[in-house]
Amino acid sequence: MSIPGYEIHRCYDDWGPIRVFEDGLRRYLAFGKDAEQSCVDLLSPATLIYEYTQAMALALLYQPAPKQVTLLGLGAGSLVQCLQDYDPGLELNVVELRPKVVEVAREWFSLELTPQLSLHLGDAGLYMANTPVRSDLIFADIYNDDGMIETQLDSVFLDCCYHNLSDEGVLVLNLWEEHRGSHPIAAQRIRKQFGNQCMSCSVEDGNMIVFAFKSGMPVNNPRRLQPLAKKLSRQLNAPVHKLVGRLQPL
Repeated sequence: MSIPGYEIHRCYDDWGPIRVFEDGLRRYLAFGKDAEQSCVDLLSPATLIYEYTQAMALALLYQPAPKQVTLLGLGAGSLVQCLQDYDPGLELNVVELRPKVVEVAREWFSLELTPQLSLHLGDAGLYMANTPVRSDLIFADIYNDDGMIETQLDSVFLDCCYHNLSDEGVLVLNLWEEHRGSHPIAAQRIRKQFGNQCMSCSVEDGNMIVFAFKSGMPVNNPRRLQPLAKKLSRQLNAPVHKLVGRLQPL
């Protein structure tokens, strides 16, 4: 797999390279030489380009008016910018391990620091173990160039996420396992904490997005959800409604 476009910036930190590529009106973030991590449309930075981020945004069907949201893993900040555009008053807590990733997101991907955005530099697992914040949505998207960080499936981490959700909160996990679109180990570990209160959505690039609900499984009726999903698509300027039919119990 090659990264689209041509390289326009590169820097390094203790974890390796951070690279920026440009292909027309799209700009890509990469941590290595084989695959991009994030993509932003230069004319519309708040628009979600990747299908897996669009699937993650389906959480807004179940929590359409969140007050507090935590994002673990910044990348280029595409999901952050989407949420800022969705509700400018939304309180966002973003945890990113690599300070230079934050610098690159601000300089090359239009990430705007607002009073509602709190950036925390450090390990996501340690942050979740020590934060007093209760979030309506927690998005976990913790990756490096080698793939998904195993923290996302650690039982202590999942337990911390459960306890740091508000009563009606939803944990959203971006999982990936060699493009198979399934993850039996993840399903087992997530169910151990959340029981059968989980749904998944597989996307074309092999990722599997999991939604774990703290207070019970919502009704998953595609016909009922479709009008809400179409409204959400218009709000986000992204075709998230096309993914509703892929939602299924984990």
